[in-house]
Amino acid sequence: MFEFAAPLWLLLLPLPYLLWLITSRAERPPDTAPSHNNVAAIRHSQAELLIQLASATRNRSRLPWLWLLGCALLFVAAARPQWLHNDEPIKRPGHDIMLAIDISGSMLAQDFIHEGRSTSRIDISKSMGQSFIKQRAGDRIGLIAFADDAFTFMPLTTDLKIAHDFLAEISNGLAGERTALGDAIALAADHMRTRAAKSRILILLTDGSHTAGYVAPESAILLAQEYKLRIYAIGVGTNSTVAFPRGPQQQPLYTELPLNENLLRQIANRTGGHYFHANNSQALQAIFNEIDQLEPVDIDDPALPPRAEWFWLPLLLALSLLLLNERNARQQVLP
Repeated sequence: MFEFAAPLWLLLLPLPYLLWLITSRAERPPDTAPSHNNVAAIRHSQAELLIQLASATRNRSRLPWLWLLGCALLFVAAARPQWLHNDEPIKRPGHDIMLAIDISGSMLAQDFIHEGRSTSRIDISKSMGQSFIKQRAGDRIGLIAFADDAFTFMPLTTDLKIAHDFLAEISNGLAGERTALGDAIALAADHMRTRAAKSRILILLTDGSHTAGYVAPESAILLAQEYKLRIYAIGVGTNSTVAFPRGPQQQPLYTELPLNENLLRQIANRTGGHYFHANNSQALQAIFNEIDQLEPVDIDDPALPPRAEWFWLPLLLALSLLLLNERNARQQVLP
């Protein structure tokens, strides 16, 4: 099937002719009175040269076909003509996965050791999430960030490189300091309602209880059940005393920030998923490995149908015609 990737460029096809029409009228000399006969009033020794010059001047008023066609072909090349070898979208096995990341204030607690350094809950969640995305092949992955509110940080996409890079940009402070847990689940359920039922997966990474938002956890669970959204809830953090940063000039505050494991376990069990307590980076990686074993479904990938780019053909013809037009113009006798 033949198509143009950027067909709006074709709207500019009349532009070269309009430009020529405007410039030719601006350069046209004023009309002179017609002569009564063809007899020369004055004989000139270079009469033949003058006749040739007059002929060249008249020729410039004719349509410059080479230039017009060359410009038109440039616009055709910019529209990127393509040939699709397969009209049907190619399918490959994969999952529809939303990653919901808690970015509330308590996620700044530093109770993980990663690569020999003390690491916050949000940083370890992002690091393991990026490792999980790198291991995927054929999935659609989206990102939800939530604190006082829940919002879609990135919709579902098969471009896992973009998902990986977007996840690195999530940080605390984008949506407040509390935890709208129910809103995050409801938002994910709304995104997943049109996907294949056995492919609807939410990975919920959080350390807190429901303390903000408009949707109660019980209502969010019912919505997830209606849309057959399986939730894998991951409690990120420990139940012991942890270091909480307070500022560049202050020592960390050591306090307890316990998880609401009962709520997270209820969310997971009632939606057909599982609850995990990730109290270290190794456990979190094991959780992602288990999710990796879920049954995939066939996912349409719009990037897979083979496309043959043909823009080079009109581009080559356009450059050839424009060069030929320039060569002819230089060979004309100038007045």
